[in-house]
Amino acid sequence: MTGTRTTETPDAATPASGPTAAIILAGGRASRLDGTAKPLLEVGGRTLLDRAIAAVDGCDPIVVVGPPAPTRVRVVWTRETPEFGGPVAGIAAGLALVDTAHVLLLAADLPNAEGAVALLHRHPPLSADADGKIGKADAPRTTGNDGKGGEDDDAPSTNGAHGIDGVCLIDASGRMQWLVGRYRTDALRSAAAALPDGGRDASLRSLLARLRISAIPAGDLATDVDTWDDLERARAAAPMPPRDGAPDEETT
Repeated sequence: MTGTRTTETPDAATPASGPTAAIILAGGRASRLDGTAKPLLEVGGRTLLDRAIAAVDGCDPIVVVGPPAPTRVRVVWTRETPEFGGPVAGIAAGLALVDTAHVLLLAADLPNAEGAVALLHRHPPLSADADGKIGKADAPRTTGNDGKGGEDDDAPSTNGAHGIDGVCLIDASGRMQWLVGRYRTDALRSAAAALPDGGRDASLRSLLARLRISAIPAGDLATDVDTWDDLERARAAAPMPPRDGAPDEETT
């Protein structure tokens, strides 16, 4: 069974309820980028990793799963076991350092990370059922291996934030971006514990299958960088910061 997908369009800013940690996934082989350290690629004068860290400013702790690298602020570093064991193994490694009620999951390849996380925060606070358990999906929505809905999808659930285990964004292509999401830590931890081998080489779909996840259409805010073409498009769209001592705009 796949997780329930509730599609929502938040109308106004709603602060997240309770303490929130952040897990930033900055590992991976970046095979479509010739093995380049993708989180260290610059867009608009900042690395993708620094953009991700800035997006979760205020979270405590901020856990980065990947090889240590220079950052503008202090973070907690860890690695998945084994290295390059996949995103689920990375999430499990990050969860071992988290004891907050909620956790943000964020991939370190998002040029618009700050806008994406701001959109997540507009979703109503997450809450469990009265028994605090991960419930079965009330209206399962079938998704393909790429996270897109299939032609035989059931109607989306109309549940509100109550009984919702997480919220993630949907990119411009209609794909659910599970690594741009906010989740109940207990629900995520229980799902990870149910997987063999600490989640090694497991798919995100297998981790999140039993969780009830609300999805927010985000368009290009949820677009990630997977290829050199993606990087060039992101750089073309991102404004460069003003040079030190240079005026923001030319005057005459």
